[in-house]
Amino acid sequence: MHCYSQDRAENIFIKTDSVSRTVNYNHDLNRLVFDLTKTSKNQLQKARAIFVWITHNINYDYKLFNKKKRLKHFRCNDSGNCDRKLADWNAKSIQKTLRKKKAICSGYSDLFKKMCEIAGIECMTIDGYIKNNPSQIGRMGILDHAWNAIVIDNQYYYLDATWASGYCTLDEDGRPDSFVRHYNDYYWLTPIDKLSRNHFPKDTMQLVNSKYNKQLFKKNPYIEGSILPNIDIISPDSGVLNPKIGDTIRFAFKFTGNIDKLQINTNISRNPEVWEIVNGIKVIDERALSKQKYISSKKEDGLYHFDYIVNNKSLRFIVILFDYQMALKYLVKIEN
Repeated sequence: MHCYSQDRAENIFIKTDSVSRTVNYNHDLNRLVFDLTKTSKNQLQKARAIFVWITHNINYDYKLFNKKKRLKHFRCNDSGNCDRKLADWNAKSIQKTLRKKKAICSGYSDLFKKMCEIAGIECMTIDGYIKNNPSQIGRMGILDHAWNAIVIDNQYYYLDATWASGYCTLDEDGRPDSFVRHYNDYYWLTPIDKLSRNHFPKDTMQLVNSKYNKQLFKKNPYIEGSILPNIDIISPDSGVLNPKIGDTIRFAFKFTGNIDKLQINTNISRNPEVWEIVNGIKVIDERALSKQKYISSKKEDGLYHFDYIVNNKSLRFIVILFDYQMALKYLVKIEN
C-alpha cells in the first residue's frame, strides 16, 4: 500500500483539494460527483476530491450522537424485498445528510461510499471498534464507528472522513457539546498498521495485509490523538506490561517534532498539574512548575529512548508526558 505523510499528501493533491473546496451541492448528487472529479486523472484523485469535499462540507452531528440510543436502524422481515428496501433507506439517509450538512460516522461513510460508486471507485464501509480513551487499554474499545476502504488496482486504501473532518469538544460529563472543523490528513490513506492503533473492524476479513488481530488491538497503548501522525513506538511493543520487581522497562519511540520536557506519572507518583485557569485563560502555575520532576532521555535522529525501573509492586500504570501533556499510557500488571 502506498502511504503519504500529511505534508506530501497535501502537496500531491493541492490542486484537487483547492477545487474540491469550491464545488457546491445543488440537490443533484450525480452532478456533484461529476463536478468534483471531471478533471481528475485517476481514481485516487477522484477519491481525494470526494473525501476533501465531505470533510469540508459535512459537520459532525454531536446532538444526534448524544441521542444514539434512540437512533433508527434498518430492519427488514421481507427477505424478497430487503435489498431494495435497504437501498431506499440508504438513499433517504444520504439525502438527509446532504440536506442537513451534518452526520455521525455512518452518515459520513455511507455518503463517501455512494459518491465513490457514482465515480466508479470500488468502496466499502467498515463497521468496527475504536479506542480513544486511556481507560481502554487491554479492552476492545467501543463498537460504534464506521469508516471506509477503497480498492484501486487491487490495493486497499483506508480512510476515515469523520475523524478527518474535525473533533468535538466535551462537556463535564464527557459528552460532545460542539464540533470544531479541523481537517486532519492523517486519516486519508492511513497505512493499516497505523490505523489499527485505534480502529479495528468488526469483520476481520476487512483487515487486509495487517499483523493485527483482536488480542494485539486490545493491548495497544493509549496514544493521544494529536500526536498519532508523528509517533512510531518501537518499545515496549504492547500497552499491557507484565514486569517483575527490579525489571527495567525500555521505552523507545520516533517522534517527528521536538519534545522539550519528558516526564512520567504513575499511580504511585505524579507531577502536580502545571496548568490552571485564571479569568478564563489557561496559564502555568509557577509553584507547581517548581515541583516538576523530569526524566533523562537520549535523542538521536528523532529517536527518544529512556529506561524505567520497576521497584514497587503497587505499580498499575505508566503515563508519559510530552511538555506537561499526556502523550502515552501503559497498563502495568506486576508478575510475582
